[in-house]
Amino acid sequence: MKSLLSILLLLFSLAASAQQDSASSVKKKGTRIEILQANELVYDREIGKYQRCIGNVKFKQDQVLMDCDSAWFYEDQNRIEAFGSIYIRQRDSFNLWGEHLDYDGDTRMAVVEKNVRLTDNKMTLRTERLDYNLNSKTAYYTVGGNIENGEDKLYSKVGTYYSRSKEFHFKKDVKLTNPEYTMTSDTLKYNTVSKTAYFHGPTYIVSEENTIFCNYGWYDTERDISQFSKRAYIQGDENKLEADSMIYNRNTGYGEAFRNLRLTDTTENIVITGQYGNYQRFIKRTLITGSPMAMKEMDEDSFFLRADTMIDQTDTATDARALTSYRKVRIYKSDMQAIADSMIYNFTDSAIRLFQNPILWTDSNQITGDTIYVFRNNEGIEKLLAFENGFMIEKDVHGFYNQVSGKKITGFFEEGKLHHILVSGNGHSVYYAQEDSATYSGVNDVICGSMVIYMDSVSGVETIIFRGQPTSDFYPLNQFPVSKRKLPGFNWQSGIKPKRAEFVSF
Repeated sequence: MKSLLSILLLLFSLAASAQQDSASSVKKKGTRIEILQANELVYDREIGKYQRCIGNVKFKQDQVLMDCDSAWFYEDQNRIEAFGSIYIRQRDSFNLWGEHLDYDGDTRMAVVEKNVRLTDNKMTLRTERLDYNLNSKTAYYTVGGNIENGEDKLYSKVGTYYSRSKEFHFKKDVKLTNPEYTMTSDTLKYNTVSKTAYFHGPTYIVSEENTIFCNYGWYDTERDISQFSKRAYIQGDENKLEADSMIYNRNTGYGEAFRNLRLTDTTENIVITGQYGNYQRFIKRTLITGSPMAMKEMDEDSFFLRADTMIDQTDTATDARALTSYRKVRIYKSDMQAIADSMIYNFTDSAIRLFQNPILWTDSNQITGDTIYVFRNNEGIEKLLAFENGFMIEKDVHGFYNQVSGKKITGFFEEGKLHHILVSGNGHSVYYAQEDSATYSGVNDVICGSMVIYMDSVSGVETIIFRGQPTSDFYPLNQFPVSKRKLPGFNWQSGIKPKRAEFVSF
């Protein structure tokens, strides 16, 4: 005797055969949906042209299995509307749950609603409505969705999931949360296998360490490697780095920035620009090249710097910080200008050290030496040192050159003005003694072991004290020999003194 289920299936088949024969030929038929199991099957032509499947219902189409509590099976349309405990699955492909299902077997489109959950290996998607195309294995939602993939948690208002490529496309209010950071964006793609996020709009990545912004780029959340572009920036507690594009490895702490770079340090009130930079977080070292230029607020004034290469380095043991510049160093400040092959600026004591053929200008004075140190206070320059072959030249208003040379020259300043000069070792001076602003009493040529020169802010040299067996020759102005007018090593270079116009970017 045939089972009740078999009799009901036979009756339904006979009743529906005419419907199948007359079905529209316009719609392309797909593989037929099969009923594998149901506790009860009911067909009532007066209620509608569908079969009611009740209790432990199971359907099958090709390799896809569908379970539910109950369903309406429109066999002539090859369609299912299912209710309660929806479970759709395909081996090694996906698992999909929900409370309501509308499934078209011809188009293989499944619309699942209420407490929807989709899993694909390690990824889990939760939403209230999901459109899933079993042909393309593509899922789509517009009512907000939450995704979990390992430690990564994502939310977006609109999203599409491509199961074959394991890739999500998110739109509107996108948020990715990781134990290390939170990422927000308007448009984002995310690959669940590589765990890489791709940005296609304004994006922020916020962590305890910094905030990153870009308009385009990608972030490998597994390896913590990222690339940002279209005017990206990294904002820390005390600094901000901007550039056209950047790459950064959070694990190694190494990053690079390319084109139109701008580093702003609010603690030291310094801005550095350039075309290329790299940053090593763990040793606190930043290198900038590509016509770099720096500007620092100093003494209610601005200090400008140019060089081929700049390195901002902090000693991790002492926290002492210095800015080192190499090759073609040029400095401009209203009370000081300088050139050198290299320079070190110490942020702790504001000391400036110039190396290899440095030249320093203050007011009407030019100072040279193998090495020059400049120390500053709140009033400006406090002291300068010119080591080995020190040479100071002052050009007066009539074009005469007062000169001092020695093994070491120390200049002392008061209120930013040169007050007196100490010459130590092999001292030699030529100065033009003035009776008044227009008349000279003569020229004094002195050689001694050391000397102290006191300056007058109006008339220049005021008093000179010679020590160490000095020898002195005094000449009337018109009898001063031409051969003695310039001391050995004289090299007046006012024509190459830096000017403010060279730093027009600031």
